[in-house]
Amino acid sequence: MDGIGAHGGTRDAAAGGGSEERSPDSLMRYRDAIRVGLTAGMACVDLLAIASGCLAGAALRHGSPLEGNWDIFFFLAPTYLLAAILLQAYSIPTATSFNRSISATYSALLITVGIFLTAIFALKVGSLLSRLEIGYSFVIAFALIGLGRVGATLLTRKLLLPIVAPRLVVLSDATERSALKDDALTTYVDVRAAGLIPHVHDPDFFASVSGVIGYADRVVLAFSEAHERLKWTEAMRLSGFEAEIVFDLGGFEPLALSRWNDRTTLLISRGPLTLAERLAKRLFDLAVSLPLIVAVAPTIAAAALLVKLDSPGPAFFVQERVGRNNRTYRCFKLRTMRSEASDATGRVSTSRGDRRVTRVGRFLRRTSMDELPQLLNVLIGNMSLVGPRPHALGSRAEGALFWELVPDYWSRHAVKPGLTGLAQIRGLRGATNSRRDIEARVASDLEYINNWSLWMDVKVLLLTVRVIIHRNAN
Repeated sequence: MDGIGAHGGTRDAAAGGGSEERSPDSLMRYRDAIRVGLTAGMACVDLLAIASGCLAGAALRHGSPLEGNWDIFFFLAPTYLLAAILLQAYSIPTATSFNRSISATYSALLITVGIFLTAIFALKVGSLLSRLEIGYSFVIAFALIGLGRVGATLLTRKLLLPIVAPRLVVLSDATERSALKDDALTTYVDVRAAGLIPHVHDPDFFASVSGVIGYADRVVLAFSEAHERLKWTEAMRLSGFEAEIVFDLGGFEPLALSRWNDRTTLLISRGPLTLAERLAKRLFDLAVSLPLIVAVAPTIAAAALLVKLDSPGPAFFVQERVGRNNRTYRCFKLRTMRSEASDATGRVSTSRGDRRVTRVGRFLRRTSMDELPQLLNVLIGNMSLVGPRPHALGSRAEGALFWELVPDYWSRHAVKPGLTGLAQIRGLRGATNSRRDIEARVASDLEYINNWSLWMDVKVLLLTVRVIIHRNAN
C-alpha cells in the first residue's frame, strides 16, 4: 500500500478516486507469508548458531566435531526455542531492533544454560559429559548467535522493514486530525475530505473503506463528534476489519469492558485474586521454587560462609515486612551490612557507596544473591515468586513514609509480595530517594495486580534474568 507504504512515512489520505495511488506494492499481498518466513529464518539462524557452537566445542575438545556429544544440542535446541518464543525473540518489533533482538536472544540462551546445568546437577550425569566441551560450546554459541542476530536485523531493516512493519490507518474528521500526533507508518484519512459517509446498506461504501484500509494491521476511529463516532462504530462492526475507537476518559485507563442493566461499563480496578487464581499461582510457585532451592542451596551456603568470614555477626538477616492483606511477616535475606549498623525497620534506604554495606554484601546486592533465601519464604507461603517487592514498615522517601506519599500504596498488598515483579524488570529498583521513585513502583505493582495471569508470572520470571545484575542495585 503506497500510502502507508513502501517508504514507511506518515501520510494523509483524502480521496476515494486515487485508488491507484494507494494500491499495494506487489510484495504487500504476500506480507503474512514474508513475516512467517522471517520468523522461521530467525529461528533457523539461532539453531544453526547453537549447532555450530556444539560442533566447534567438540572439535576443540576432541579434535573432531563428529566425536562430540549431540545430546547437548538436542537438549539445548528445544529448550532455547521455547525460551526465545516466550521472550518474543521472533516478534516483528524484536526483529527490527538491535537492542531487543540481542537482549531477547541472550536472555533465552542464559535461561537455556541455566536449565541445562540444573538438569545435569539434578540427574547426576555430569561425569558423562565433558565440561570443557560444554564450556567451548556455550562460549562459541553466544558469539555466533549474537553475530547472527546482528546480521538478521541489518537485513530485515534494510530489505523488509517497509513490508513487515505494523501498519496503522486512522479514520478521523478534520477537527480530530489536527489534535493527533504524526507517527511513522500511519495513514490518516479525513473521511469528510475523502467523501466517505457510513452507509451500512451500500456495498460501494464498504468497498471504498476496504480500499482505504488496504493491508493495515490496525484501524483506529478518532472523531470529535459523538454521533459520527456512533455511525462509524456501527459501520466498522459490519466491515470485516478489526477496529478500535478513541474515547477521552479523562486520564482513566480501564482494564476491560463489562455490562450492567443493558449498559456498557468500564472495569477500572480489580480486587484480590480469586480462590482458583490463588491456587494456580501457589502450585506454580511450588513447582518452580522446589527444584530451584535445591539447585541454589550450595550457592546460598557458600555465600553465607563468606558473609561470616567477612564481618562478625549472623549470616542471615531477618526483617519484618508487609505482606498480603497488609499483614507483616519475617523476610529472610543474606546479611549485607555490618551487624551493628543493620536497620531492622528499613528507615534509611541503602544508597550507592553506603558505608554500612560490607565488601561481600556489596557483591551480593549487585548480583541480587542476597535475596535467594526468600525462596524459603516462597515455600512457607508468605511470599510468591512474582509480585510487588515487600517493604519494611519504616521505609521512607523524601523523609515521609511510603503510604503518606502514595494514597494507593496499601492496594499493592492485595497479593503476596514477590521475589521479583513488574517494577523490577522495568529497572525500578535500588534506593527510593524521591516521591517519584515510589510512585513509579506502586504504579507498576498495581498494573501487575490488575492484569495478573499465570502467563504474566512466567514472563516476568524469564525477563528477570536480564536485570539480576543492574546498575541501580545498591
